[in-house]
Amino acid sequence: LTPPNFPIGASSRELGMNSNRVGYMPHVGVMKEEISSLLKDVPEGYFIDATYGDGSHFEFIDSEEKFTAIGFDRDYDSIANKKNNHNVVQLNFSEIQDYLEKNSFTPISGILYDLGVSSHQIDTPSRGFSYSINSDLDMRMNQQESLTAENILNSFSYEELKLVFQNYGEERYSNSIAKKIVDNRPIYKTKDLVRLIKDALPKQNPIYIEKSIRRIFQAIRIKVNDELDELKKSLTSIKDVISKNGVIVCISYHSLEDKIVKNFMNELTIGCTCDPSIAICVCNNVESFKFPNKKKYYPSNKEIETNSRAKSATLRYVIKLWEKNIFFV
Repeated sequence: LTPPNFPIGASSRELGMNSNRVGYMPHVGVMKEEISSLLKDVPEGYFIDATYGDGSHFEFIDSEEKFTAIGFDRDYDSIANKKNNHNVVQLNFSEIQDYLEKNSFTPISGILYDLGVSSHQIDTPSRGFSYSINSDLDMRMNQQESLTAENILNSFSYEELKLVFQNYGEERYSNSIAKKIVDNRPIYKTKDLVRLIKDALPKQNPIYIEKSIRRIFQAIRIKVNDELDELKKSLTSIKDVISKNGVIVCISYHSLEDKIVKNFMNELTIGCTCDPSIAICVCNNVESFKFPNKKKYYPSNKEIETNSRAKSATLRYVIKLWEKNIFFV
């Protein structure tokens, strides 16, 4: 399959320029062995890496002769530091399907979502993702967008902050943490946020305090980047452009992501729900995907030992049974 050129007139935002790779901190793609195994029966065609990062998974997918890899990432750092021969576009999850349709890249053989934060984002002090590095409260995956962690912490009401911490962090002490933040504004640095979280918590084992800090940072990051809605929109739109025997693969790192993926895939694999005694189906449910032998996969102990990022990873995927509104010439 011959790789297409991207549309004439595509901007640097779409194509990205490999102007400076110095200081870019790569990470090792998670669960490559498991992905390699599931790709064996996937038909040739375009395969989408929805979370390009440093290109670790992309390079792995692109090495398969039967695939033409196209990468996407909302973070311009990833686009600017892409490898020269990689086709990568700067877009949010929710925009991927529309881009593929407009540029005649459908149907696709599959798509991979490696969710969560990249090592580069965590390890770059100025990005504000890490609670162990003091920096400005940013947390934007796409730094061209306006909403930052600082905006949220200094402008959201007590009730709004509490809901963010409850809904996106599942934090037990959301009330007291939200109150402490509102009472101590303005907040500009990650170290100040960490201090306020600690001050809002009852005395307890430091392990539990660190978990609360991690949950609050996660909640703010999810809100800043609208991560869960972006994932839902992308999954919903991409399902109809998968070719027969193609796959949707998702690697999640926390329960909120995994719940969305699990529910989405369960809905795709449900057929008729009518009472068996009814002769004619009236529910109109049609099973469009199927699960493999197992519904979820975890990294091996060996991989966890060499790549700590893999520890919390859960991989789920489904296989397309038939194509909807897709016709070949």
